[in-house]
Amino acid sequence: MSEFYFIEAEANSDKEAIKLCADVLHKNGCVLDDFYNSCIERESTYPTGLTDYCPVALPHTSKDHVLKEAICVLRLKNPVKFHSMEDINQEIDVNIVINMALLDDAEHIQIISRIVNNLKQPSFVDNLLNYSSEKLVPYLKDTLFTK
Repeated sequence: MSEFYFIEAEANSDKEAIKLCADVLHKNGCVLDDFYNSCIERESTYPTGLTDYCPVALPHTSKDHVLKEAICVLRLKNPVKFHSMEDINQEIDVNIVINMALLDDAEHIQIISRIVNNLKQPSFVDNLLNYSSEKLVPYLKDTLFTK
């Protein structure tokens, strides 16, 4: 993983939350101009909201829109609705958005698997929601992206 970004902000919709992340990734030269639109297009067909007890969404798109690997984690001050990856008709309140810009398909699968495995632990979700940003950034890098 070459780049990691963390932001805390407010958003009024899933699209706005993804835009906040995509803008950070674009500003830092990690993704192409069409990255945001591609994430939104993919999200409409393959939503990435997890579950009610796990208020996380994992928006991403193909490597065709990525210049260098990066992940932007957004912690929202108030939840926004994302559609569930299990049932596109169900909406889930999401507080954490993990927007991935990855080049290597194998690493992409490993990172998603690592995220999902960690999200099964209630303490991990609690840490995502409650750690200070100073503590959360190294925790996420160590837990998710350096193994």
